[in-house]
Amino acid sequence: MELIYKSLTEKLRNCIFAVHNELGVGYDEEAYHQGLIRRFQEDGDIVFVSQEIKWLLHRNLPVRMFKLDLLTFDKIILLLKCIQSDFIQPNYVQMISELKLWQKHLGLMVNWGLPQVNIKRIPFTEKEKNLWEDYGYIQNRMTAQERQLLLKLREAILFVYECHGLGYGKTVYRKLMETELAFQKIQFVKHAPITIKRSSGISK
Repeated sequence: MELIYKSLTEKLRNCIFAVHNELGVGYDEEAYHQGLIRRFQEDGDIVFVSQEIKWLLHRNLPVRMFKLDLLTFDKIILLLKCIQSDFIQPNYVQMISELKLWQKHLGLMVNWGLPQVNIKRIPFTEKEKNLWEDYGYIQNRMTAQERQLLLKLREAILFVYECHGLGYGKTVYRKLMETELAFQKIQFVKHAPITIKRSSGISK
C-alpha cells in the first residue's frame, strides 16, 4: 500500500535535508525552524503556516492551547525537536494530540539534535470509541451516597469521552475532567495525598 502523501512528504524531506546540510549540527530548534521557513519560501512550491495556535475547548471553555511548529499543504504537520536522543514518549503524545485537534492524517517529527537529522512519519486515524466498565470489586462495598456520587462521576467521564474521544495525553484529559467536574459542581481535590497503612500481619 502506498504511503499517504508520499510525493508531498518527499518535497518536505528534501527541504529538511537541505537545511541540515546548510546549518549543520549544534543550533537550537528556532534556528532550524527559521531555516526551514526560508527554504520553503525559496522553493515557492510549499504552502505552509508557521506556529498556528488552536485552543482545545470543553463546554465552550478553553482547556489547553496548542501551537504547531509548521502545517504544510494544509495536510502535514511538522513537529520540530532538537534533542540529543531518539524521540521520547512526550514527543509522540504531542504529535498525536496535534494531529487529532487539527484533524490531519499525517505528521512528521523532525529531530535536529543528532549528527544525522532524524525524520519520523506519524500517520493518524481517529480511533473508534470502545467503552469497558467493571464495578465488580466495589459494587457491594458502597453506601447509597457513594453510589450517587459514582453515577455523577461516571456521567462526567462519559461526557468527556463522547465529546473528545481518544488520542490526547494524560495531562489534557485531566484538564478536561477538571473542567467538566467544575461545570457539574462536583467538588474535587487536585493531587490529593493518600495515606497507606501497612497491616501488622504483613511481613517485610
